[in-house]
Amino acid sequence: MTSETAQADTALRYEYDLDAAPSKVWRALTVPEFVARWLLPDPQAPQEAPRISLEMIEADTERFVRYSMREEDDAVADSIVTFRLNPNGSGGTIFSILHEPVALAKPVGRTAANGNVPPTTMRLAA
Repeated sequence: MTSETAQADTALRYEYDLDAAPSKVWRALTVPEFVARWLLPDPQAPQEAPRISLEMIEADTERFVRYSMREEDDAVADSIVTFRLNPNGSGGTIFSILHEPVALAKPVGRTAANGNVPPTTMRLAA
C-alpha cells in the first residue's frame, strides 16, 4: 500500500495491490449491499457513526467509479471519492483511491454509468 496524506484542503491518495480481479472489486464498489458491508460501522463500536450519503456521479465499468460523499445532515457534498481499478498483470487489481474536497475535484472522464450501473444515491451508515 502506498499513501499520500496532506492538509485538509488537499487530496488523500491511496493505492493497493489486491488479489481480486477488477470485476470482483467493481462489484464491491457499485452493488449497494456490498458497499454497505465496508461502510457500515462496527457493531462493537462505542459510539454511533454518522450517516453517510453517497451519490454516484461518474463511472466507467471496471475502470473507475466516482462518488460525492457527505454526512446526511450536511446539505452540500463534503468530498469526492474516486476509485480506480487497473489489472495488475497477475489476475488482481491495482486499486487506487482519491479522496478530495469538492473544491479540488475535477471531472474524471465518462459522465454517468452504463446501463448496468445507473447513477444512484445510497444512504449508508459509516
